[in-house]
Amino acid sequence: MMPTSLTGNNNTRHNNQAGFTLVEILAVMFIIAVMAGAVVVNLPAKPDPLHEQGKLLASRIQMTAQIGLIERQSMGIGFTKNGYSTMKYNGEIWENIEEFEFEQEGEPDLELTQSTAKIDLEAAEKAGIPVIRYDTTGLGTPFILHLRNGTSRFVITGAIDGTITTEAKT
Repeated sequence: MMPTSLTGNNNTRHNNQAGFTLVEILAVMFIIAVMAGAVVVNLPAKPDPLHEQGKLLASRIQMTAQIGLIERQSMGIGFTKNGYSTMKYNGEIWENIEEFEFEQEGEPDLELTQSTAKIDLEAAEKAGIPVIRYDTTGLGTPFILHLRNGTSRFVITGAIDGTITTEAKT
C-alpha cells in the first residue's frame, strides 16, 4: 500500500533539489571578486627602466672586476654618449672588449665622482681610457656614479676593494 499524505495527495514533492540558489552564486562571485582585488593590489609595480639599467651596469662593472682578477689583467669601464664599454689593458693601450648601449628611451645623465672630483666623461672617451679601473689584484678605483633620468635616480658606488653597492631613488 502507498503512503498518503494528510491532504490525501499521493504526489509528494522533495525539497532536496540539486543546484544553487541565486544568493549562493552571488555570494561566491563576491568572494572571488574580493580575492582577485587583493591579488591585483599586491602585484609588484612596473620596474623603473633606469633602475633596471643601473642594476645591469652595476653587475657588468662587478663582472669586469672579477674577470680582471681571474685573468690577471687590468680591466676598466669607459663611457660613451650612448652607453659604456668594458676595456682591458694589453700592456700598451686600453682595448675595447664589448660595448653596451643604454636600453631605454633617452640616455640617462651620468655623473661620476672619484675622491670628490667630478670626472669629465667626454674627455675620457676622447682619450680612449676607462674611468673606472681594476688592477690584477681586484683593487679598483673608488667611485660614485649617479644615473639620472627625469625624476628617477640610481647610484652605483664602488669601493677600493672592488665591492659595488647600489641605491635606487625616485
